[in-house]
Amino acid sequence: MSGKAKSKTDVSARAGMRNAGKHCSLCGNKVEVVMSVTPSGKKSMRRLCCGE
Repeated sequence: MSGKAKSKTDVSARAGMRNAGKHCSLCGNKVEVVMSVTPSGKKSMRRLCCGE
C-alpha cells in the first residue's frame, strides 16, 4: 500500500461539472442567473439565456 490515502471524490470532475453548468447547452453562451420576486413575495432564482 502507498503511504497516501486515495480520495473518494474526484475534485477535478466536480469542478468540470460546475463549469459546464454555467454555459447554455443550446447556444454555448454564459447563462445569467437572476433572482426574481413574484407579486406574492416569493423569491426564485432564474437562469436566463436564449431569449427566455
